Amino acid sequence: MHHRVAIALLIGVLLLIMGAGYLLWISEDLAIIIQDQDNGTLLASLPSKVGDTVVFEWIHSYEHIPWIEEYTVTEDHTFRLTTIRVAGYGAGIPNYKGDTTVEDSMIVMYNIDEIFPSFAWIHSQTALVSITVEGKVLIKGTDLPHHKAVTMYLKGMKRLWKKSH
Repeated sequence: MHHRVAIALLIGVLLLIMGAGYLLWISEDLAIIIQDQDNGTLLASLPSKVGDTVVFEWIHSYEHIPWIEEYTVTEDHTFRLTTIRVAGYGAGIPNYKGDTTVEDSMIVMYNIDEIFPSFAWIHSQTALVSITVEGKVLIKGTDLPHHKAVTMYLKGMKRLWKKSH
């Protein structure tokens, strides 16, 4: 009888170790998704991870000046606004968020720390220069249809961890 209990206990421990090992090898990757607001069609996506820097580069539609926003991907699958760089102030440009200074003729607002779960906008091929993730282009302004209602968000994807991580 003790032999059967020992075998059952050994099998239980082995199953527990195997289950824990399996969970350790599972990783959740993220993807930044841009989709059509009207029908949900995927327009663009790019792999991402916590800590990645996402940069929006715009040309202000009225002032025609550069406007660059930097976000960090958070553990909560949101975008944390960290820095804004603008060549001046105008309609829609925030005034003095976070700490403000001037660098290379650009007004720089940093330490902003605002959270955005997603973005929704009416796309403009002339206003958006690009959205990049860790220096990789997610989209250029000309990649999406002009005046298309789009949304951008982070989506988690589970997969087995590869040694490249």
